Amino acid sequence: MIRKLTAVLSAAAVAGLAVPISATPATAATASTGVSASAYGTYVVVGGLARSGPTALAAIGCTTAFGRTVTGSTAAVNVPAAASVGVTRTSASSAKSASGHSSRASSTTSGVNLLGGLVRADAVTSTSSAARSTAGALTGGNQSQLVGLKVGGRALNAVPAPNSAISLKTSTGAALATVYLNQQTKAVVGNDLQVSTVALRVVVTGKNSLGLPIGSRIDVGVSRTTLSRPILGLVSGAGYATSATLANGAVATSRTALAYPPCTGGSGKATLATAGVPGLVSTGTTTTEVLSKVTTLTRSSSVKNTIAGPRVLGGLISADAVIADTSVSQAAPGAVPVVTDRSRFVGLRIVGLPAISSSVKPNTVITVPGLGRVTLHKVVRTSKSVDVVMVEIVTNRAFGSLPTGSVIRVGASATTLL
Repeated sequence: MIRKLTAVLSAAAVAGLAVPISATPATAATASTGVSASAYGTYVVVGGLARSGPTALAAIGCTTAFGRTVTGSTAAVNVPAAASVGVTRTSASSAKSASGHSSRASSTTSGVNLLGGLVRADAVTSTSSAARSTAGALTGGNQSQLVGLKVGGRALNAVPAPNSAISLKTSTGAALATVYLNQQTKAVVGNDLQVSTVALRVVVTGKNSLGLPIGSRIDVGVSRTTLSRPILGLVSGAGYATSATLANGAVATSRTALAYPPCTGGSGKATLATAGVPGLVSTGTTTTEVLSKVTTLTRSSSVKNTIAGPRVLGGLISADAVIADTSVSQAAPGAVPVVTDRSRFVGLRIVGLPAISSSVKPNTVITVPGLGRVTLHKVVRTSKSVDVVMVEIVTNRAFGSLPTGSVIRVGASATTLL
């Protein structure tokens, strides 16, 4: 248990990430305003492995259709030693009126307790908004409120200065963690106004009695929205390393190393030292790289997820590497889209099934004793999209908190022209 802490307030400018969320495809025949918006309560990464989140995710995105509202909610969330929170409620919305277009994302999380009580708040709220007037002017807003905020036992303002930080140190002056408050970004990037707000972020920077590795991160209160100038078409996609859902579709383990190609052009990257589904899947380093380009004539979207050394059930299914790599492009308006799947296995092995190798054909379905139905290199194509999951497992028995019928996915890439 840490005996004494001192809180030293300092300013720090920290860039947030504006990430569009893919949604149901919509075709834009003429120039239209595009929108995306998302919000979630918490995201916890411990030792490079995502332990929780994004919780209560509400998302609208990569669409030219306005007038929609999506909400999310979740009960208490607990990640031992790192974080416990109460109820989270989120919303994402878009609107069109006589004055123009607008979008908004908001998240409120109650009963926030981080690092064993070193960081506390009664409620944390994050809001991001964007608007485009009929005259074409783009405006955005960020807002954070942290009611009852205490860091290292010190009470702080509920509305912190934008992009400020608190350094937590032990009584000996050793670094423990940095607490970032009211992180804001708001900028026009290419065709888009991108607005992002992270109300509270904690990054572990030193050794601690909680057993949390250096670099562990906790985000609370995240909201993002993007509004574009009129464009002729959008692109979309998503990539991630692992996920688990219950038979009813409820999320059991969130998507790890998740990244989306920006709707109107841009790039991004998500990397984790390890990823997986507790008790079932483990991996080495995993990286998701995304790239999209949108001009007056051409559109393209590409997503590549690379996983080193994935193992299912301690090696029942294993590989040296799994690469989920897709792209879609259109060379000119009205041209036939080019849909490409470059996904592959390296050193694929399944115990008891020696005939299965890295050259396995797409959409191969097998039954693995003691695990369930497994689809290898699952591919779904349309004329404008491709969706790949390299390993999809439907369990035939319970694994820890995952009941029979749970769906596990390893190595995913999807790209779409909207």
